[in-house]
Amino acid sequence: MVFFETKAKISLDPIVGLLQKAAEDKHPNKLQAIVGSAMDDAGKLIVPDVLNQVALELVQKGLNMEYAPSGGLKDLAPLITEEFVGKDNLQKLYSENIRRAEVVTGGGTNAISVALMTCTKSGDPILVQRPHWAGYDSVASGIGRTNLINFEFVDDQLNFDLESLGVALNFADKSLPADSTSKITLILNTPFDNPLGKELSHGDLMKLAELLGTYSHRQFLVILDIAYIDFGPSAKDYNKLSFISDFFKKANLPHLSIVVASTLSKSFAMYGARVGAATLFSPEYENVSEWKDVAGGTLRGTLSNLSRTSQEIALKILQDPAKLSMIHEFQRNTVAMINRRREYFLNKVSTVLPEELEIVNPDGGFFLSFRLRKEIFARFPKFADRLSESFISNNIYIPVLCDQFIRVPVCGLREELLDLVAEKITQHTRSVLACA
Repeated sequence: MVFFETKAKISLDPIVGLLQKAAEDKHPNKLQAIVGSAMDDAGKLIVPDVLNQVALELVQKGLNMEYAPSGGLKDLAPLITEEFVGKDNLQKLYSENIRRAEVVTGGGTNAISVALMTCTKSGDPILVQRPHWAGYDSVASGIGRTNLINFEFVDDQLNFDLESLGVALNFADKSLPADSTSKITLILNTPFDNPLGKELSHGDLMKLAELLGTYSHRQFLVILDIAYIDFGPSAKDYNKLSFISDFFKKANLPHLSIVVASTLSKSFAMYGARVGAATLFSPEYENVSEWKDVAGGTLRGTLSNLSRTSQEIALKILQDPAKLSMIHEFQRNTVAMINRRREYFLNKVSTVLPEELEIVNPDGGFFLSFRLRKEIFARFPKFADRLSESFISNNIYIPVLCDQFIRVPVCGLREELLDLVAEKITQHTRSVLACA
């Protein structure tokens, strides 16, 4: 008899599973290129000085250990929304009768899970790009949302694959009764997704919105996972989500809501002090007016209440322009470091990369990925399994995703490690393909 009802397991997450294997490997020269965190050349997590300054101030005054409200400390959620969406964009949305409400969450993952728990039910189709961050699968399994439908994020030319999304959307629509009030949910990881680092252009987003608009009989929830928004070419850019207004107009749907899942985990380097927000945008006043109560109740029922200390750190920074400017400087410096490493790595692999692999040039973000060319993938569908086995048996831990993609976290690897990663990817890819 099976005791457990959920299909969720840490080991089913390919990134976490690989981390577990790497932790169990006691080889002194094992190579790890897994975690997507910004690390300096000494392998130490880069933390903005202002975080430590604010934390020290709080400690010296004596930490407040009172419960925090379920929806977050007063004023924090709106400030998080302003930091990621931008004041001008919020004013524009308000002038166009798009209202909003937000709650503080335990980072971006919790923002996504809250949105799915509160807005969808079991059996509702959830469209997710492929390749995607495996956490989406974990969240869906953990809360009993098993109807995930994948669409290809990029086509053969590495452009946004609207056609694949159209096929998935049509399938989702036909899976529901004609008179159903069920929602179709679309999770978009943009700008600078994990693992490809791609950003959907304004034109692509408008085509996407127009496509959704052809299903006017359906309710739609679009979740924007913006975890890497501050690590594009220009670092902090308050115009990155300016498309939301145009998206609502182009879709012209009577029942469309958008949840922006924001997180300070990456943007403020608060990886272990989980703070984010789930911000609901909707032209339907009733949806917005109830969001804090419904989402807050979900948070209460799952987390009781979030860490007060991490919220106080975030609040003090967001309320102080000087402190916030220090965060923006950290973001610019991190982007400059990643760009240097990425350019170095590309120069290293460009002359040695097997022709069977192509580089997916990122628009920004923490990662650089390679894709097995389509014709090779069709001939050798077990490539990913064989390459993973070859890596692990030689104490190498590099994620191979969706049977076709190799992800390298250039954000966390100094140049000498990037040299080694380039060498190992080239060596083991050639070795595996030679046996095909």
